[in-house]
Amino acid sequence: MEKWNRRTFLKNGTKGTLGMLTLAVVPISLTACNNEETIDTSSLAKLGLLDDIKKGPFPKKINYSTTIKDAWVEQKREGFVYVNVDPENANNLLIMSPVCTHLGCIAGEVSDDEKSESSKELTFYCPCHGGEYDEFGINIGGPPPRPLDIFQPIIQNNEVYIPVLSSTERT
Repeated sequence: MEKWNRRTFLKNGTKGTLGMLTLAVVPISLTACNNEETIDTSSLAKLGLLDDIKKGPFPKKINYSTTIKDAWVEQKREGFVYVNVDPENANNLLIMSPVCTHLGCIAGEVSDDEKSESSKELTFYCPCHGGEYDEFGINIGGPPPRPLDIFQPIIQNNEVYIPVLSSTERT
């Protein structure tokens, strides 16, 4: 039997402490290496498959219908967004809210027949007060103070989702 002295006690105590620390840290570090991130989609609206959305022509209108769950409250939401390819990065989607930034009316699509020679870039029009937007949602006429708000797309399993309750303001 080994005789316990101060040196043996400190050596064995250090080994035990390092062993316990290793058992605590290794599972946490392995979890951090897991690349599969699952996002809770209960508060998001699904727009469809990424491959389908990336097919033109652009801009396109995509309808959504979702039930948003917040604690014990559920809200049924229906609406639509306008989707285009981001002019700054063609690999990204530009998902625009149709809500006019002037007073919150809904901006609609303008047909080719409604476009005049002077406003060929006019794509979306808000009939309430004459708000005009181009194909990227940039305000080009009327009283809107800024471009259409956008949604940051969340892509999971090749499906595109948006946080329908929280659009991002553009300046």
